[in-house]
Amino acid sequence: MTKTTSFLRIEEYKRLSKVSLTGRVLDIGGSQKSGYHELLKGSHEITTANIDAEYGADLIFDAEATWPIEDSSYDAILFINVLEHLYQPQRAMGEASRALVPGGRIIGVVPFMFNVHASPNDFFRYTKSALERMLADSGFSQIQVEELGTGAFSVVYHAVFAVIRWRWLAAILRGACRGLDTFLARMKPGNRMSAEYMPLGYYFEAVKTD
Repeated sequence: MTKTTSFLRIEEYKRLSKVSLTGRVLDIGGSQKSGYHELLKGSHEITTANIDAEYGADLIFDAEATWPIEDSSYDAILFINVLEHLYQPQRAMGEASRALVPGGRIIGVVPFMFNVHASPNDFFRYTKSALERMLADSGFSQIQVEELGTGAFSVVYHAVFAVIRWRWLAAILRGACRGLDTFLARMKPGNRMSAEYMPLGYYFEAVKTD
């Protein structure tokens, strides 16, 4: 797994490592060096697309404009930490629906309790309800949205300790914060400090309606 001290990235990579894809895959906002590509299982071919040519993507275009891609061209489309950087994310989701084959999958992750990170801009944070509504409005069904992160102490870790460059110390602190969140969840399931109310981010997946 790609090395990182970011709790959110660790959770994202763990979830993406369970994903299996087949056929043609379009990675929006990705590059040929994106570390998560190696985590995805299955027999597939990934094409990367980015607005910035410096990232070394296969295709260069604005995800908020009309994509230079024919209808029903891809079996899966990835949005990995991209939607927060789009001012018109619904347009991008609509284009994804158009570019997918019937039954094709859209898969992505977004941050929630996470610092502002411009690339080149950072516009939004999405709740589970927002993601479900956006996907449904764009013609997707079988919608799944899952919390990433384990609650308030994980948020504290990410806000305060994730900048630590000593991986051994970061691992100790991360384990302690995860343990505290687990303890709270067992003592009082669904508490207001749990992942349900304070996730670091979300994983989402849906299928294009035939």
